[in-house]
Amino acid sequence: MGITRRQFNQAIEDCGFSAPSSEVYEYFNSQTSSFSLNELAMFLAQLIHESAGFRYKEEIAYAGRRNHGQYRDHCSLPGKDYHGRGYIQLTWAANYRDASRDLGMGDELLRNPERVANETKLAMRVSVWYWTERVRPQLGGRYDCFGKTTKAINGAIECSGGYNSVAAKRYQYYLKVADALGVQNKASERGCYN
Repeated sequence: MGITRRQFNQAIEDCGFSAPSSEVYEYFNSQTSSFSLNELAMFLAQLIHESAGFRYKEEIAYAGRRNHGQYRDHCSLPGKDYHGRGYIQLTWAANYRDASRDLGMGDELLRNPERVANETKLAMRVSVWYWTERVRPQLGGRYDCFGKTTKAINGAIECSGGYNSVAAKRYQYYLKVADALGVQNKASERGCYN
C-alpha cells in the first residue's frame, strides 16, 4: 500500500512531534508495503508512542548503561544487555535472537544487540519483525480493536488493572494518525484494559 512522505510527516506532527529524517520514512515505507491502510495507521501510532516520534531508538532508562541486569533470560550472553531498542522497543535476549534469525542474520543481534539502536534501517526492520511476528498474530487478521496491539506490545504493564492513561494515549495517537492517513473505518480502543 504505502503512504506518501507528506502523510507520514503529517501523522507524526499531528501527534506533537517533528518529522524525522527522510531515511526513517524510506525504511518505514519500504518495510510496510504489504500493510493495509488501517494496519499502517496502527503500526505507525505504536512506533510514534514507543520512540517519542522517532526521537529514540533505545530505552531511555538504560541508554548508554552497561551490565544493568534487566531483561535477562535463558538466552542472555555474558556482558550483553537486552533492554528496549528499535522503534518498537525490542526487549529480552530471546526476542533479539528470534528477530536476528528471522531476518537472516544468524545470532548477530543476540551477540551485538546495540546494533538495533545504532542503525536506523535495522531499528525499523526489527520493529516490523516484532509487529508481524508478535503483534499481528494477536489480531487474528482483524484490525478493528487497537487495544489488542497495545496488549501485544506492553500488555503486562498497560493492560491490567483497569483504565491506563498511557494505553489511552497510544489510542489518541492512533486516531490522529488514522485521520492523517485518511482511514475511514477506525479501530475501536478495545482490547487492552477494556
